[in-house]
Amino acid sequence: MKFSINTFYGLKAILTLASRYGEGSVSVSSIAKKEHISTAILGQILNALKRQGIVKSMRGPQGGYVLAKKPSELPLDELLVTLEGKPFTDLASKDGLNAESDEVAVAGFLFWNHFVTAIHEKLSEMSVKELLDEARQAKHSKLRNGHTFHI
Repeated sequence: MKFSINTFYGLKAILTLASRYGEGSVSVSSIAKKEHISTAILGQILNALKRQGIVKSMRGPQGGYVLAKKPSELPLDELLVTLEGKPFTDLASKDGLNAESDEVAVAGFLFWNHFVTAIHEKLSEMSVKELLDEARQAKHSKLRNGHTFHI
């Protein structure tokens, strides 16, 4: 299973917009600078998300982007499918699988199918807001306990 770089960048943009939800629009350049993303690429991603109804653009001197829905109303599975441009069922590859496939090939397909299904189910249960809340709680508890994050 592979995700495009646009999915990673789009997720960062959506999380940035969600973390600032209710505070007004956020410019492409400020998101790009904060997340170390090319402004041109990020603009294309946000335009695509606008066409899909995930974000709205605001014009003018204080223009930028805002989420089209509350972060609590945006499930992570919907976001991933929108960013990736294909349904979850397409993320498990059926390449080379046919009527003559042996049980190892079929078992491999079934494994990835179960894997993708489990991810889809978990992500469908969680909204962008819940993910941000979890991140804030994890950050707060780790910092309070003297831990640092290593990525």
